[in-house]
Amino acid sequence: MLVFESDHELGIASTAVLGGGLSRGRCIVSIRVPRGYAGDDPADDIRRAARAAGWEPDIGLMTAADLECVRVAAAAAAGVTAIAALTVSVARPWAAGSSRGPHPSAGTINAVVFLDRNLAPAAALNVLTTVTEAKVLALLQAGVRTPDAEPASGTATDAVVIGWPLSGLPLPFGGPATAPGWAAAAAVRQAMREALCAGGSGGGRASPGRREWGESPHD
Repeated sequence: MLVFESDHELGIASTAVLGGGLSRGRCIVSIRVPRGYAGDDPADDIRRAARAAGWEPDIGLMTAADLECVRVAAAAAAGVTAIAALTVSVARPWAAGSSRGPHPSAGTINAVVFLDRNLAPAAALNVLTTVTEAKVLALLQAGVRTPDAEPASGTATDAVVIGWPLSGLPLPFGGPATAPGWAAAAAVRQAMREALCAGGSGGGRASPGRREWGESPHD
């Protein structure tokens, strides 16, 4: 289990299965589940696993990826620092808007990003969008494709969490050209590059000049 705990309450914007949306909290967890997990109440499963380990989560993620393979990177711009922690599995890469129907077995890219400046609500959502753009760029640069040979935009179950302090004047914007957006995107791209070069936590195979994804029989 990965646990991110703050001494002070944070503002949080997330697409997490537990606590998603705009909220406040101090404890973010990510639990590992078996490949092929098909629980009826994933939020409750996360909460139970965290409480069994002594944590009371405000935000919860889940993945079948090896949590020991978490990649952490930092970047700063104009006095704003971002730290990104990513677990990356591209065992089931996905192309957003493709013709394929729902796929119950999917890899997961979970991104948790902390900024050291207060954000207005719209800016926080903008940073979340910018982080998603950075993830897609990293996948495109790595040449990750779906089994149908489409450029992958992620997986079907990706999640993003953005956390920031609630003190100080909130920054109004978080797009890719702003200080918080640039720092968050740069940190995420670096963490994604490191994870993908390491094989995407059980989803990819590399050979000289070529990388293939989504073909592991165990994912």
